[in-house]
Amino acid sequence: MTIAPCVFYQKQIIRGKDQFYALLSSSWQNMELINTTTLSNTSSVDLDHCDLRCRRILIALYSVVLLGGTAGTVMMSRMMFKRKSQSMIATIIVNIIVLHSILLVTLPFRLSYYVSVVWKFGSFTCRVVSSIIYGHMYFTFVFYVVIVILRLLIYFKKLQMQRLQRYHAVVLSITVWMVGSLIFLPVFFLKYGIDPSHSEQHRCFEFYKDLNCRELIIINYSIIVFMMTIVVVLFLIKMAVIFQLAKTHWPDTWAHQEYRAQIKSLFFLLVIVVCFIPHHVFRIHFIQNFSEIEDSQLVLYNEICIALTTVCCLDMLCFIRGVIH
Repeated sequence: MTIAPCVFYQKQIIRGKDQFYALLSSSWQNMELINTTTLSNTSSVDLDHCDLRCRRILIALYSVVLLGGTAGTVMMSRMMFKRKSQSMIATIIVNIIVLHSILLVTLPFRLSYYVSVVWKFGSFTCRVVSSIIYGHMYFTFVFYVVIVILRLLIYFKKLQMQRLQRYHAVVLSITVWMVGSLIFLPVFFLKYGIDPSHSEQHRCFEFYKDLNCRELIIINYSIIVFMMTIVVVLFLIKMAVIFQLAKTHWPDTWAHQEYRAQIKSLFFLLVIVVCFIPHHVFRIHFIQNFSEIEDSQLVLYNEICIALTTVCCLDMLCFIRGVIH
């Protein structure tokens, strides 16, 4: 009679242990599942962002542009102030200096973000800083093209520099600023960065996610085709003019002022090709291949191409060194 209860209690204890181990095993599996899910979510988020290598490259590139661009802009401004030139080309150069100065002011914000990996200045400031780098690129492109076209018009006797007054350059500058602002600002501020996810977790410069919008894809392709067409046409005309001048004035080609002027204005096209074209060429590949689940390589290269557009701020150092007069 006394043995039966003992056996009964032993079975209950064993059964309780089995239930405890089963519950412990279940809890452990749930924890592993949660950890796996968390890691996968974290990795999927991190894939869309600039990694450590990307940030180091961008910090180095923006630092060089900030230091070199600031030095070149300050020294060029002093030279322009001393000379007090009234020419149309000089007025356009002043516009480029203003554009470079606006961009250089925003670079410390970018450097702060890439160093700390936290955007501390609000979503509106992020959109402003991000828009300035694109506005700088397109406005600078327009003024570069204007200089090249002016030189070509002078060569083909369609325009005489002596007839150009300072007010012509001022009117041209105001027109470029007004028309460019009316086209650029609505597109960027009404289409880019309107997704609430951009303001989450204090991040910035991730507006490439808006490229899923069909309207933005069309706008990007239109800009790319427009820029590429202008650059190719001007480059072919410029090379034909230079070749004709070299053939006509050989062997004392460099002694002729018109030849030197065409060579020096070619500098602006070369800046466009080196600084702006890589971004737009890669943009085609980026739009066609980017998705939320891909690795960060496309984002890395896209950010580097965008940063490369700011290198044109170093053009003022070339002015000072006498490449362009």
